[in-house]
Amino acid sequence: MDFLKGAKDFARNPLGIIALFISLIYGFASLLLDSAAEKLTVAERWPLIFFIVAFPIMVLITFYKLVTKHHGKLYAPGDFKDDKSFLRTLTPEEQEKRLDKEVKESLGDDSTPDDQTLPNSTRNTSAAVNNSSEKDESESRQEEHRRFREELRDIEKAVIKSISSEFNVKADENVGIGGTEAQFDAFLQMLSGKATFLEVKAIRSLSHGFGMIDRLLYNAVVADKFFESNFKLIIAVVYYFEESELARVERFWKRRVEKCPANIELRFIPRNKVTNA
Repeated sequence: MDFLKGAKDFARNPLGIIALFISLIYGFASLLLDSAAEKLTVAERWPLIFFIVAFPIMVLITFYKLVTKHHGKLYAPGDFKDDKSFLRTLTPEEQEKRLDKEVKESLGDDSTPDDQTLPNSTRNTSAAVNNSSEKDESESRQEEHRRFREELRDIEKAVIKSISSEFNVKADENVGIGGTEAQFDAFLQMLSGKATFLEVKAIRSLSHGFGMIDRLLYNAVVADKFFESNFKLIIAVVYYFEESELARVERFWKRRVEKCPANIELRFIPRNKVTNA
């Protein structure tokens, strides 16, 4: 009965199930070797001995990969004290993928026109020109992508530092919410009140300022539902153009935010006011 009770406790989360499985396998193997050792031939003993010796090593390697690569999947929601604890730091791969997507949004890489919409004669002529300059254009685009990637990383860190200092709280950077797809640049450790997150966006031109908000609002709705409306998102929009041109983008973002059920605070910051010190 004690074993069954212990097994029930172990089976409440993935980590416990793994531990239970390992204990059963290793226990059965040891029991078989101990009780039937005299009845086994030398040829039959060696595979069992090899398994008992090698099994802990295989378990160690497996646990190392699980803990380093998939640690967020080893716990059930009941293992956490409250919803705020059910946050995870994005893996380096997730961070790079997310940053790459934001760079493309800011540079407007997804807005390239399709060749197939051009007439055949125009397409053939342009193809010859494009082939001659394709390498240079590709290298130039990659270099622009690389430079802005580093710049965007610095911008995010500077804005996170500034806003966390404003509230006098610590910030956990690059966080995801439980098993959802919602990811944000930072979680602000407010002492009380709503679970507060921060997302930093960079707008290089007016034409790029209208298409990047939908995915962000979707993440906000997912997070708001997860935290049962005890959620707030601060969106810091860093813009590169003149302040006189900001009104159009600001009106558009505010209209979209007003339609979102989540609690969202918008801030617009000129690029020259963001310092990386």
